[in-house]
Amino acid sequence: MRYEEMPQLPARGWAGNIADLVEDRLGLLRKLSLREELLRGRGLYLPLVFVNGPRAAHEVLVEKPRAFEKSPGLRLLLHYFAGQGLFTSEGDLWKRQRRLMAPLFNPGALQQYAASMNRCALRAAGRWQDGQHLDLAHEMTRITMAVVGETLFGADTFEEADDLGEALTTALQWTNDRLGSRRLLLHVLLQDVARAVEPRAPAPLRGPLHRLQERLNEPFLLEGARSPTLQGAIARLDARVQEMIDERRRDREAHRDLLTRLLDARDEEDAEDQGMSDRQVRDEALTLFIAGHETTATALAWSFYLLARHPDLLARAQQEADAFEGDGPSRYEPERLAFLTRVFKESLRLYPPVVLLPKRTLQEVEIGGYTLSPRTLVFISPYTLHYRPEIFPDPDRFDPDRWLPEQEARRPRSSFLPFGAGPRVCIGNHFAMMEGPLLMATLLRKFRIQIDPRREILPDDFATLRPAGGVPAVVTLRATS
Repeated sequence: MRYEEMPQLPARGWAGNIADLVEDRLGLLRKLSLREELLRGRGLYLPLVFVNGPRAAHEVLVEKPRAFEKSPGLRLLLHYFAGQGLFTSEGDLWKRQRRLMAPLFNPGALQQYAASMNRCALRAAGRWQDGQHLDLAHEMTRITMAVVGETLFGADTFEEADDLGEALTTALQWTNDRLGSRRLLLHVLLQDVARAVEPRAPAPLRGPLHRLQERLNEPFLLEGARSPTLQGAIARLDARVQEMIDERRRDREAHRDLLTRLLDARDEEDAEDQGMSDRQVRDEALTLFIAGHETTATALAWSFYLLARHPDLLARAQQEADAFEGDGPSRYEPERLAFLTRVFKESLRLYPPVVLLPKRTLQEVEIGGYTLSPRTLVFISPYTLHYRPEIFPDPDRFDPDRWLPEQEARRPRSSFLPFGAGPRVCIGNHFAMMEGPLLMATLLRKFRIQIDPRREILPDDFATLRPAGGVPAVVTLRATS
């Protein structure tokens, strides 16, 4: 069937459905959970498709990923801190980097990180006082940043969490505020025009056109792209990551962490491979440093909030945590963290840190029986999929037992996408799924967490789905053996 035969989502104004996403992203995505599996829309000069069901999402992400690329607009918005890292790169570069880094995240390699995760949680809890009022979202950021710093980079970032977190928030806020801007759409259009013109241009013009394409990889047309505020935030993040890289170059033999492996990595399929350039190491390190703590911290904050609002489930969680001796789990034993793992998964369902996975077609491709032309924008939303009532009955209810193995096995593929799916599934998904339950068990052994049951915390429609205003809580010391 032709694209024009697909059911249509009404659009208004010059920007069409892009404006709807900017004005009320979560509201629109929830409405889409009750609509058809595929809907066509309009985004200025480009055709647009919303993928609202798991079968079509599976086609895009798992069965036909080579027909799609990351949204060019997203790559522009993430240029300053992700560069050509694993999250934003494409083609041969992405394949090479993924091949180099995949062994660093296999289950055997991850097991060695459990003790560090436990230690970082205990360090934070050691500062909490009996009866103290604190923001759990802030505390989870401090802990997960310390975990990433220690496990992946051999660095102590615990005391720097506030400064680095502020810099990250500034960069993500700039990204979030430019979604759907006219200048972003114009910039992507200029990229497309330059790419299309270069092969047909006279030989003397090809060099300048190629340099123009390189220049257009930087979002210099966007409002505030070179502002002191944004560039200062990027400089702070850059400086800390570069400091880690410099330290590792000076003392490589004493550490076998991820950063050392990045510096030593060679592509076994390429005998002439010289390893990553300094810039590529920076892009990968900063991507992993940011992604490795931000999404897990957000999911943990929501997990504690949801448990605190359900005392019966909190009691089950504490019982599982109390089954560990001493200071809690210093090894990852998934069978002993079964309930907390279900809690973490259910939190990721209700509040997926990344609510939208934008793609663009590279070629003509058929999805769900409809033919999409090249350069069609395709939006897949974990938030939409996670609230489809035919897949998750009573979708607003917090129910960790949705994730009992027999229930999970009955669900269609690609119906749960907190980490994406297919070849580009998040490389740190197993890291996060180990870290979340392990940190919860460590903290729940030490403290009882109380949140005002009358206070409803809403998601902040931010670059990641943070709890708006944080998660104010009172922590009470528990007497555990």
